[in-house]
Amino acid sequence: MITHEVLPNGSTNAIYSVDYSVDGKHIVAGSLSHRILVWNTTNWDVRKYTELHADGVSAVRFSPDGQKILTGGLDKVVKIINTSSLTAEISLGGSGDYVQSVAFLGKDGKHFVSTGYDKLVRIWTLGGQTREISGMTATSHSLDTSFNGKHILSGSVQGEIFVWNPDGEVEFKQIHHTKGVHAVAFAKHVSDIFATAGGDGKVTIWNRTSGEIHGNFRGHKGYIRGLAFSPDGKWLASGGQDAKICLWNLETFKLEEELNQHTNTVYSLAFSPDSKHLVSGSFDRNVIRWTLN
Repeated sequence: MITHEVLPNGSTNAIYSVDYSVDGKHIVAGSLSHRILVWNTTNWDVRKYTELHADGVSAVRFSPDGQKILTGGLDKVVKIINTSSLTAEISLGGSGDYVQSVAFLGKDGKHFVSTGYDKLVRIWTLGGQTREISGMTATSHSLDTSFNGKHILSGSVQGEIFVWNPDGEVEFKQIHHTKGVHAVAFAKHVSDIFATAGGDGKVTIWNRTSGEIHGNFRGHKGYIRGLAFSPDGKWLASGGQDAKICLWNLETFKLEEELNQHTNTVYSLAFSPDSKHLVSGSFDRNVIRWTLN
């Protein structure tokens, strides 16, 4: 039986992005109310950093060591936040439009990527941007990196799916999902498996090396906005415009559970490092932690 709890003292506006720290001690959420919220998973105390960006916080990711939080905003800025003090250590401008998704590249916490409405993938270091990767012809809502830091995945609302290496060379390209790609995710335990989802309500699992499709899942009505693999490789979670979360069993390739506590679009999902919990953020302003028994 899967149980849930709505995290206390949450947001006054829609939640765009959530993440779990690598030690499982913190959950972060980015809100359209220009703030991030950080919960302590031991006592559920919450700290709020208000007016972090000049517009909504559209993307949040913990660094590999959990000491930093990478954020992206609708103000076209990427920031590095200190997890302990919730102070902005670095602020990087230069994106041409809304930043929709961010991710760390590798384990050193010094390299990271972003994408958004300007159709580019940007590679950054703590000192600034180092590379622009072009190829997408339309807006990108989602981006992820492989756990070994050697591959960058993104998709566009024109249905384009790209995997690049950090040098900007295309390793994989497909046109898929009839109503665009709105969510992507790399597996957390291997570097050759990833998932994409879009406006057609379908989730597709791919092999990066062979280019083959491992499976297609259908369980949503409307756009799918969130995807997350569990670190143990057992689960894939998807969340969508229908306010539903689908939990897919990657051993049987079947729908295991439907989670229906949200009342608006589920925009972001993240698993705990032990794969026993799932956190979801929604436009209903709630962040929910699910316990997978």
